[in-house]
Amino acid sequence: MASDGRPGEFPAETDKSTQREDISYPLDDLEFDSVSDEQLGRLFQTAPVLYQAGSNKIVRISQSLVLKGDGTVSKGEGETQRFAAVHGFPVPKVHRIFSLFGLYPDWPEEQSWFIVMDFVPGVSLEKAWPDLDSDTRNTVAVKVAEIIDRMQSLKISDMPPGPVDYEGDEPWRGPYFTAYGIGPFPTLQDMEDWYNHKLDVCIRLKRTSNETKRFSFTDVVLTHQDIAPRNLILQEGNQNLCLVDFGFGGIYPTGFEQAALARQAVGQWDVEFGAMVLERLSNRGERELKQLRAIMYGLTTGVLL
Repeated sequence: MASDGRPGEFPAETDKSTQREDISYPLDDLEFDSVSDEQLGRLFQTAPVLYQAGSNKIVRISQSLVLKGDGTVSKGEGETQRFAAVHGFPVPKVHRIFSLFGLYPDWPEEQSWFIVMDFVPGVSLEKAWPDLDSDTRNTVAVKVAEIIDRMQSLKISDMPPGPVDYEGDEPWRGPYFTAYGIGPFPTLQDMEDWYNHKLDVCIRLKRTSNETKRFSFTDVVLTHQDIAPRNLILQEGNQNLCLVDFGFGGIYPTGFEQAALARQAVGQWDVEFGAMVLERLSNRGERELKQLRAIMYGLTTGVLL
């Protein structure tokens, strides 16, 4: 269903029975609102695994609901997905976001976040893509580009940057946010200053040209940052698209989505898919992509400078 947002990590094979509708799941006969967070935490350890990638896991808890948790799952991820759903984007509805301490006896002070959301019947675009003809691939690319254009036309300039309602010092994660994450930054200006510092580092160490344009963030948009075939579901019956995994999602400057599309080429079909979507966007983000690529040394080898 969704990856943990780490480029290069592919999901483990899971039990195909978790896709079936003719078997029962732990909460099928219960009212969801009557189930406590602690009960859900225990179910996370025992319910059928729908999907697992890296340290993140999704289990199926009923015919209509799944539970995602562990690893890099955060409050901000769930709230960003909820924000997208409330604004009419094709994403799974979020029913609960909660955290638990002491899920693992060896780490009693470790806080783990969980998201309960709709189960979306269908097949991942990554699996479906090889069997799609060129016309259908074009149709899919157009639909994805339309979703991105809609996300970037949402009027949210009054919102602070970062995952929606992120918790405390929760790091912001993304393909241009270093392996450790960045932030949090209280304002867009603080975020801009951080990127210009990385640019200065790269110029000083002769890793990029001193003619590289400085960052100037003026607008923020709803951003996913991991739109790839593995994170899109072709829904059963109607073939509509559903976007999943907001682990990199948040409110970020215009162009970060496009730059992520150009970089998230870890799957077999990602390069073709990304190019097809980019060429159909109203804003291809070429300036931002050039700027972000120019500071890659500062985001990788020079991350601590």
